[in-house]
Amino acid sequence: MPILKYVDLYFKLVSAGIRAQFQYRFAFFMRIIGLITAYSGTAITMWVMLYRFQELGSWSFFEMLFLFAIAILSWGFCIILFFHFRSLDTYIINGTFDRFLVRPINPFFHFMAMKFDVASFGQFIFSILIFIWVSIELNIGWTIGKTLFLLASIIGGILIQGGMLVIISALAFWTTKSEQFYWVAMYPARNLTNYPLVIYPKIVQWFTAFVVPFGFVNYFPAAVILEKETPFFPAYIGYFSPLVGLVFFMIAYWIWMLGLSRYKSTGS
Repeated sequence: MPILKYVDLYFKLVSAGIRAQFQYRFAFFMRIIGLITAYSGTAITMWVMLYRFQELGSWSFFEMLFLFAIAILSWGFCIILFFHFRSLDTYIINGTFDRFLVRPINPFFHFMAMKFDVASFGQFIFSILIFIWVSIELNIGWTIGKTLFLLASIIGGILIQGGMLVIISALAFWTTKSEQFYWVAMYPARNLTNYPLVIYPKIVQWFTAFVVPFGFVNYFPAAVILEKETPFFPAYIGYFSPLVGLVFFMIAYWIWMLGLSRYKSTGS
């Protein structure tokens, strides 16, 4: 199927999913309010931590908020596109995954397009407000170059986190389990991005740079924009964030397709 037809089909599937979600408007708006409240609570926790010491690993409160906002913005897009991948095991166990194999479209694309969580826009609202506030407080001079770099880095962050969800879901093809791995691997890795990597041991910093590259989600790009030092890493490493995201997602897609080639229906 030509790429343009895939794009058209994707938006048609997304449109249908959005209309279905708006059938429950109260739950939709409460989800948005809940997300904003939860992330605001995390920001307040940061403020409490830094109230006495002012800095954490040479990062001030507003610099950490900037770091946090980048992570939330990319995670918000990631949830919209890929969050349902963590529940692939449910489809496999129930035997409902088979329907993705009998239709004349790419199974990965079909599974990705089946859900579009618009309630996650609450994260965009929070992160945009934080961006505006922090930019004013830190006097960030937003040039065209910095803006384009930020957008490219956010795309890279989406691909890194989405790729991780895709890899986790692929494990279900071999083990019929995936959601448990989300809580064991993805959830702790995401929590690391709430704070600058410089506060963690060197081995953790290297792990999040070269194994599970969550450092490229927000830490390295933020260090470039804020002109912060990144001990143990070259100053220009943040510029590789978009490329790292693309390569990591391609690897994740390959693993998913490899798992699919070994998939055997449960017969449920």
